[in-house]
Formats: sequence, C-alpha cells, structure tokens
Amino acid sequence: MLALAPEGWRKVRLEDVCDKITVGHVGPMANEYVDDGIPFLRSQNIKPFKITLEDTKWISPEFHHKIKKSALQPGDVAVIRTGYPGTAAVVPPSLPIANCADLVIIRPSAEIDPWFLSSLFNSVWGQGAVAGNLVGVAQQHFNVGAAKNLAVYLPPIGLQRRIASVLSAYDDLIENNTRRIELLEEMARRLYEEWFVHFRFPGHEAVKFKETERGRIPSAWSWEKLGDVAVFLSRGISPKYDDSSSCRVINQKCIRDQRLHMALSRRQSKKVPTDKFVQFGDVLINSTGVGTLGRVAQVYEALDEVTVDSHVTIVRAGDDADIDFFGLSLQSLQTHFEAQGVGATGQTELSRTSVGDTVVCWPSTEIQREFGHIVRRMRKACVLYSNKNTNLRNQRDLLLPKLVSGEIDVADIPLPDTQGGAPA
Repeated sequence: MLALAPEGWRKVRLEDVCDKITVGHVGPMANEYVDDGIPFLRSQNIKPFKITLEDTKWISPEFHHKIKKSALQPGDVAVIRTGYPGTAAVVPPSLPIANCADLVIIRPSAEIDPWFLSSLFNSVWGQGAVAGNLVGVAQQHFNVGAAKNLAVYLPPIGLQRRIASVLSAYDDLIENNTRRIELLEEMARRLYEEWFVHFRFPGHEAVKFKETERGRIPSAWSWEKLGDVAVFLSRGISPKYDDSSSCRVINQKCIRDQRLHMALSRRQSKKVPTDKFVQFGDVLINSTGVGTLGRVAQVYEALDEVTVDSHVTIVRAGDDADIDFFGLSLQSLQTHFEAQGVGATGQTELSRTSVGDTVVCWPSTEIQREFGHIVRRMRKACVLYSNKNTNLRNQRDLLLPKLVSGEIDVADIPLPDTQGGAPA
C-alpha cells in the first residue's frame, strides 16, 4: 500500500482490527422473497460509498432470524464479492435491520472507522488489492479469507475520522443534490398529471370539453398517433467499440430511472449516418430485453457525436411540439411501452411500429408551451445538480487515494462548497 508509512501509521491485518468478517447468505432464494419485510441487499444495492434500495428484495423476519449470521447492522461495511469486487459502502443508521446475499460483511472494531475502511476499499489501492486476491475461474470473487488477510496501514483513529469526515462531506452533498433532483422531477411529473391527466390546467374552468371514444377531453385537443406527431422514429447502429474514438454510444444500461446516464455509454469508431445522432430533446426508448424494455429517458443536455445502439429507439418531437411536454408525455407511457413487448423470453422486443401506433392525448400548442415554460426551469435545475454531483465525485475521487495513503495532510483540505442553489 505504502512504500513508507507516515509517522504514527501502523500496518495491520484487517482481521486483527475488526470484530467480525463474514459472508452474506449463499444459497437459493427464489422461494424466500416476500412483498414486504426485512431488506435483503445484493451486490446491485452496493455502490461506492452508498447503499441504494432500488431493486431491493425483502425477506420474512423468520427467515432473517434463520440466517442471522448474514444480518447487517449500522456501521458495518458491505463489500461486493462478485461483479464489481471491492466496491464498498457503510450500512447507514436508516437501515437498522437488514440482511444480505453474497457480500463480504465487515464489522470494524473501535480501532478502525467504518467510513475510513470503506474509503480504503473504494480507493485505487483498495481496488488493486482486491483484484490481486480474486479467486475462481468462471466467475472470480473476493472471498472472506482474502478480506481477513488484507494488510492495511492505519492512521490513529482521530485522523481516520477526520479523513472520513472530509470524504463523507462530499457524499452528503452528492446525496442532497440527488434528493433535490428527485423532488424536482416529481414536481414536473405531478404538474404533468394535473394538467394533462386530470385536465386542471390554467383556465380549464372556461374551456369546453368534448366526448370521444377514448374519453372526455378539451375541445381544442385531439388524440394522435405518436408516429404522426414525431419527426421520425429510428433504431440505432450496431457499434464497433473503440475506446480511442470520439463517438459515444448510448445503450440500454444508460437508460434507467427515466434519466440518461452518459457515464455508462461506450465509445465506437463505426461511421454513423447523421440521422442516427441524438439531439437535445430526443426521447430514447429501450426496445429489447427483459427488465429494461420500455424504459424512457430524454436527452436534456447538448451532446456531440452521440448515437444509440440497435436496442434503443430515438423518438424526436415534431416542430410544433414543446419538447418538455413531449418528454414527460412519453415518460408517462413507460408502463405502456413495457407491456407492448413481444417475443420469447430473453428476446422481448418493442417494435418501431408499436411505438408509432401508440395513441397520445395531444393538447393545443399554447397549453404545451405554457407547460414547458414552467417545467423547463425545474429540469434545467436537475441538470445543474447532476453536473455538480459529477464534479463532486471527481473531486472526491482525486482526494481519496491521497488521503487514505497519507500523501497529503487532511488539515490542508477544505470541505467542499455547501452552496448549491438552483439556476437563475
């Protein structure tokens, strides 16, 4: 880890400074999941420095007691064994009772701060140390024996806590910004429902309504096929991946939580027709697969030389459509798109025809634009907070190896800027 440890730091085996190092439950689980109960964490719930409850499974209190060896408690460090081995997060106080599968569970003693230990694992050194201790052929994993024997350099506990406080400050800011994004997105969705589902838009009291085969709508509105109000619907390319290329490809993994995650895109060198490049305002729909089919996200940032692969459909609004209304309208149809998939298990596909034949309630241009004017500021704020989080993660990741190795004095590091207002 260190060629020369700073004064006061000592080299220890992880087992010697932890009260417990064990592994999460390993065994069949299909018949043990319940609709509600004890949170049951898996590797997909562990992100660097954070435990996410997305796609969480649940087990009964009885089964939790039966496998109490793999129970988690606040302050434990959960480490991924397979997939992204070494990725670590501290179990927060908000998870007073939990259990897990196939994770390394580390319960630090009073000699080691949990956040400092999590930082060690997530550092470049930690990832390298774990990679050098993987076992297995078909699927490599980080086992408990390797975790117990891992040699680390520990500063005094007070210094550990100061280092942890600096790094956790970054994580707290990232979490606050993430909550702001979620609140703003929820506000935009609620406003969409209020205006275009319940028809309680400004001035609705004075508007005449008409009866249609699909229900009662304002007289100036209509039912339209998506293919008639979009400029085009197109699938992407079969990419030729090349990390040195400037062209990036959005794949199914990039579309989740109705957001576009460009960090998961890949670079490719194949020549791309101009009509396959995405533009600001385009709506992207996952069109194949199980579990990802029908997911929707809108491009809400300027992108240069970015395309999609053949599993993603591009839907571009017509000239008269407000792009914010258009994006939220298609996002509201995500469950509809999910249900339109056809084909065998593992090969389910959402055809371009099915997307184009989807009927949408189409408001007047004036109402669309009024709606877009209101929500545009919310959505721009989401982009701002997302960019702030990217910068915070980059700053934290630059500091991380220098702090946990003692290369720089924690006293010289200012806390991150806590000001994060919305754009004017």
